[in-house]
Amino acid sequence: MAQLDFFSALFEQGPTAAMVVDREFRCVAANRAYLQLTGRTADELLGRNVFEMFPNASATAATVKASFRRVLANRAVDEITAIATQRREDSKDDSVWSARHAPILGEDGEVAFIIQETVEVTALRVARPADFLEATVVDRALRLQASATHLDLELRDLREMFAQAPGFMCFLRGPEHVFEIVNDAYLQLVGHRNVIGMRVCDAVPEISAQGFIHMLDNVFRTGEALSGDDIRLELQRSREPVLEGSYVDFVCQPIRGRTGDVIGIFVQGQDVTARHLAEEERRLSERRRRFLIEAMPNQVWTAGADGKLDFVSDRVAAYFQRSADEILGDGWVAVLHPDDVDTVVARWTRALATGEAYEVEFRLRRNDGEYRWHLSRANAERAADGTIKTWVGTNTDIHDAKLALAELTMRSQYEQRLIGIVSHDLRNPFNVISLATTILASGSLDPVARKLVERVSRAAERATRLVNDLLDFAKARIGTTIPVNPTPTNLKDIVETVVEEFEVAAPGRVIRVGHAGDETGLWDADRLAQVISNLVGNALQHGAPDTPICVASQITDAHALLTVANEGPGIPADEIAELFEPYRRSSTAVATRGSMGLGLYIAREVIAAHGGTIEVESAPNATTRFTVRLPRFSKVPSLV
Repeated sequence: MAQLDFFSALFEQGPTAAMVVDREFRCVAANRAYLQLTGRTADELLGRNVFEMFPNASATAATVKASFRRVLANRAVDEITAIATQRREDSKDDSVWSARHAPILGEDGEVAFIIQETVEVTALRVARPADFLEATVVDRALRLQASATHLDLELRDLREMFAQAPGFMCFLRGPEHVFEIVNDAYLQLVGHRNVIGMRVCDAVPEISAQGFIHMLDNVFRTGEALSGDDIRLELQRSREPVLEGSYVDFVCQPIRGRTGDVIGIFVQGQDVTARHLAEEERRLSERRRRFLIEAMPNQVWTAGADGKLDFVSDRVAAYFQRSADEILGDGWVAVLHPDDVDTVVARWTRALATGEAYEVEFRLRRNDGEYRWHLSRANAERAADGTIKTWVGTNTDIHDAKLALAELTMRSQYEQRLIGIVSHDLRNPFNVISLATTILASGSLDPVARKLVERVSRAAERATRLVNDLLDFAKARIGTTIPVNPTPTNLKDIVETVVEEFEVAAPGRVIRVGHAGDETGLWDADRLAQVISNLVGNALQHGAPDTPICVASQITDAHALLTVANEGPGIPADEIAELFEPYRRSSTAVATRGSMGLGLYIAREVIAAHGGTIEVESAPNATTRFTVRLPRFSKVPSLV
């Protein structure tokens, strides 16, 4: 304790003015000599920032503050030769002081306080001949100190600018390229490695194998600057030892000393990895876009907001055998059919004015002189503010499709007329014949006449079936679904009724019938009988005469299953896919009078109208089986 008191007394009573400040430059102690020198009291100084106490001495404050900062940074003594100041704000007399700043270290080894020792040297400036030399020395010291302070501030500003520069920078000293100064951007580029004082080859070893050490050697040896743009580097950009592809623009500028010799290299540049990747993505997108444009079977074009074409795909130029320049702008009008010009121009003008989608059909003159119909569509691509940037459009050759549609329309109209003829002009006479033969058969006829009447009746029935088949076919072909009228129906009864009719018409043939499950469902009874009749008749026609026809039906909770099978030559596998198309017969079938090959087609359409399906299985000289699956309760709306 006595020793502490001794040092306290020594500080307080010492002849040299002394003050202690903390790291925030607040005064924590000042001795009597310092208070006397500055003209301040302890209450005025203690606890206050010392630079607030001398507001009029801005230049002096900057010099002292710079010295304090050097002490904090270097943990070493810093001296100020001479500084001019005033004792108080209201004083007009200048004073000249010399100051020495020393660090007081804390337990952590960092600067905790700074002690300032101040000596007034104003007396040396008194203008007496004997003191002229001393006064001159003091003036020079003041000027030198002011210049040093100014340079120190400039250097600090330059270091801050250097550290915060957006581009990477470093200074490499000597022929071995030792890092002396680096900025934050450079440290970020190399993964924040500690490179100061290290050779480039040791601090950033990955660039040695990439030729950059050799490049630095050449710059140092020749004294000639070297630059590069978009140069690829493999760099370790994080703490993990993983190399990443990077791209930089850089300049290596040799720095010369006073003798003119190269003493180091200043390296500065930009990390352009993001820009390079964005540009590469843009080029890739452009290649993809170009590929898609040229791969499309359509003609592709773009136009500006004014409606003038500014791009056409190669397919466009090839189609017209003209260069792109001949088509761009308004050149495309030259290949437009004269009769279509007014319509096309009106539509295009409207689209440009409103921004609405553009769509129009017109004829274009191909390179062989033929005008062919095209469908043109275009949509506007807009900027963020909603204004139209460009129009992207296509022309699609629809000439063949348009001709085919016209032909289909003509056929449809013809088939509709045919339906009218069949349903009225043909069916009615056959109905009259059938009625007449029924009346004749009910009377007394000799055997010859009766046989003739029966023959006429069968012919009329066959003709009526053909007319009905033709009528159903015509309706299906023009896209009209064959009408069905679902009502409660007994499937077992329908099968047995149809089979009985065939047993009468085909005596000697064996038809086996089987049924399982419930019997009723919701179907069109007449149409279902038509399907069963077509399938059984088909089996009798193509099955071997000495083998039975098997007809089986089954009803579960939700579905009905009907199969018709026969033994015979079978259906070739390559013909099964087209078996249900109109006018198609198996190559193994025997031609039958009164059949046009519409039975299976009509059966499929009737089943489809019920929401069901039909399939066929067949093998050469084995069983051929048709399988019909129907929903038990058809949801087809009743037409009654």
